[in-house]
Amino acid sequence: MAVTHSTAARNAATDAVTALIGASGKLVFRISPSTVASPGTAVATLSFSATAFAASSSGTATANAITSDTNATGNASPVAFATMQTSGGTVVVQCSVAASASDINMTNGLTVAAGDTVSCSSLTYTALSA
Repeated sequence: MAVTHSTAARNAATDAVTALIGASGKLVFRISPSTVASPGTAVATLSFSATAFAASSSGTATANAITSDTNATGNASPVAFATMQTSGGTVVVQCSVAASASDINMTNGLTVAAGDTVSCSSLTYTALSA
């Protein structure tokens, strides 16, 4: 039997994780290799709003406005991961990045050159499965 969670539990878990990001957190795109404990090289850093996510609904929280990085540091290696972290740099969540069928999908290619603009049009986070 699979583990399932009530909507209240899913909302509580999601809100607890997004609260850890705190005020003015960051969405950072990184190259391989990368783990939560040892994140890879950052190629673009986007800023969350002062309140990063709205309250969870049905177990999913939607990010408020995310400010683009208009001067990415770039790298010849492709982006493979992204982290959501505090404004002080503590990684809270790490996820995979690919062109499609991933946690985060990049639509204009996975290689970020120096000076590129990197933006995120929408982002949701779900901590637990239903």
